[in-house]
Amino acid sequence: MRSWFLLLLLLLCSCEHKDLCYHHPHQVTIRVEFDWRNAPEANPEGMCVFFYPEEGGEPARFDFSGTTGGEITLAGGRYKVLTYNNDNEAVQFTGQLAYDTHMGFTREGSLFEPIYGSGYYTKSVPQARGTEDERVVICPDMIWGCTAPEVEITESGLFYTCVPEEEKDELVPVESREQVITLYPCEQLCHYSYEIRNAENLGYTMQMCACLTGMAGTLTLAPGTLGSESVTLPFAATANHAEATITGQFLTFGHCESNPDPHNLVLYAWMNDGSKYYYTFDVTTQVHTAPDKRHVHLIVDGLKFPETFDDNAAGYQPTVDDWVEEQVEIPM
Repeated sequence: MRSWFLLLLLLLCSCEHKDLCYHHPHQVTIRVEFDWRNAPEANPEGMCVFFYPEEGGEPARFDFSGTTGGEITLAGGRYKVLTYNNDNEAVQFTGQLAYDTHMGFTREGSLFEPIYGSGYYTKSVPQARGTEDERVVICPDMIWGCTAPEVEITESGLFYTCVPEEEKDELVPVESREQVITLYPCEQLCHYSYEIRNAENLGYTMQMCACLTGMAGTLTLAPGTLGSESVTLPFAATANHAEATITGQFLTFGHCESNPDPHNLVLYAWMNDGSKYYYTFDVTTQVHTAPDKRHVHLIVDGLKFPETFDDNAAGYQPTVDDWVEEQVEIPM
């Protein structure tokens, strides 16, 4: 009888031990790899990866130098995974404690920051009519990233879903007995460029910059949703006297399609006699009907600057007062 009692006691102890292991998952070593087929020209200095436990709790963040990845160790279980490059300078992040609220944004800036730098602020710069209340924020720098919304890590293998091909947008299930998860980063932002053709009297200008109104100021990474607030983005303008053109390019989170606010391309020009002009072009239709929302090219054909000249203008330092507004109609 006593031997049976000892055997029963050993069995109970064994069951209790397994129960404790169940509540304290084992640590598992896996390898994170990045496949750059969707962004072959990407060159980030490093990547960060967030593992969000499906049962709740704070995410585990891992950072890697370069673009290849590496080994990590974390508790077995189910996760949602989010990754992007960790060398951002313009983009800041908030809501990082939850997978669905992890958001990128940029700081407030000045319309003339492309010329004078981040230390220049003034409230005297005129904005396009109807957009005076829009915040001015700087353009973001590139985000390369992606998600793996269903990941299960066990001691015997790793199972996850991902989107290997950017244009397909279909989740593909993957089983890895080698404990490797492969992530496929792609561009998360939009590239905008613009061209003002047939710019007459361009030689009378001293310097210029531009901005675009009605753009989104935030991007929630995992769902890819844009903020509904309209912001104004300032950027550089380059004059080509030989071709009579003004061009520029910039990155943006994009245009929130549910937002009806117009998009105005505004060009600020300082003339050689000290006068200052700003020209407003309504490019709403071009933004909304662009065939590729990720790569938008805005075209304005025709702009005439005034003929100005002042022998005493050499070394002139322009101010921000007395701007002359010019509304320019774009032929449809």
